[in-house]
Amino acid sequence: MTTAPLAGHGGPDGAQAPRFIEVNGAHLAVAERGQGAPVVFLHGAASDHRMWDRHLALVGQRHRAIAYSQRYFGTGAWGQGWPPLGVHTHADDLVALLRALDAGPAHLVAWSYAGHVALSAALSHPELIRSALIYEPGVPSYVTDPAELSALGDDMNAMFGPVFGAVQRGELEEAVRVLLDGSGQREGYFAAQPAERQAINLDNARTMPLLLSQPQPPAITCGDLAGLKVPVTIAYGERSRPTFSVVSRAAARCVPGQHLVVRGATHMWPDEDAAAFCAAVLRSIEAV
Repeated sequence: MTTAPLAGHGGPDGAQAPRFIEVNGAHLAVAERGQGAPVVFLHGAASDHRMWDRHLALVGQRHRAIAYSQRYFGTGAWGQGWPPLGVHTHADDLVALLRALDAGPAHLVAWSYAGHVALSAALSHPELIRSALIYEPGVPSYVTDPAELSALGDDMNAMFGPVFGAVQRGELEEAVRVLLDGSGQREGYFAAQPAERQAINLDNARTMPLLLSQPQPPAITCGDLAGLKVPVTIAYGERSRPTFSVVSRAAARCVPGQHLVVRGATHMWPDEDAAAFCAAVLRSIEAV
């Protein structure tokens, strides 16, 4: 393992500046705040570790809060000969990062696409994970009900059709805008966000073709989720569209234990209300 400082992305309120950590041949940007039990935050699509700055400041008051940019995300250079962007690659990197940071067993906090990454790691290496809170996992391999599959397919076509179209035209920043508008469930959602949050998404626009052409993710089944050896909380928004809510409800039915339905929330709740999201994270940790 090698580490080096990463210039230009210091966190708020005196947070330690992120550093590069070598993981499986890639140098991943990692930010930390606080001491104690490790809590590792995994971002979703078109994002990176910077989206968790506010969350690290809050959770870092009580725990060792860690956020990192998954391979291909962030502003760093892409390496030659890397494995393809996808859940398999990111789950392998997560396992290696936990070992490199001596951060296992860790509490995982994952959003959207990263939910399948966290679940894959929890199934393959439960000894490295103390618990996980997953907000609206993004891979529907455990959805089997025909009516739910139909509703999911219709909504995914409506949401991602324009995203695919923008990528095919080479309009990657437009693809990000459409993706965020769809996730926020209103036209103009992206344009209404603070400039610093828009910048994070646009910095990751280059990942959009890779995200839309990634290898098939691990086929995690409902039986796999039922057999998890670590406590997992599935959380989802009361108002989230079927693309996210159908998958979340299916996961919650499969995973033993209590789960969280957030009143009035959509898929963007972790970003829109960092304080409430962190309160839910802390409650899930305290319940373990």
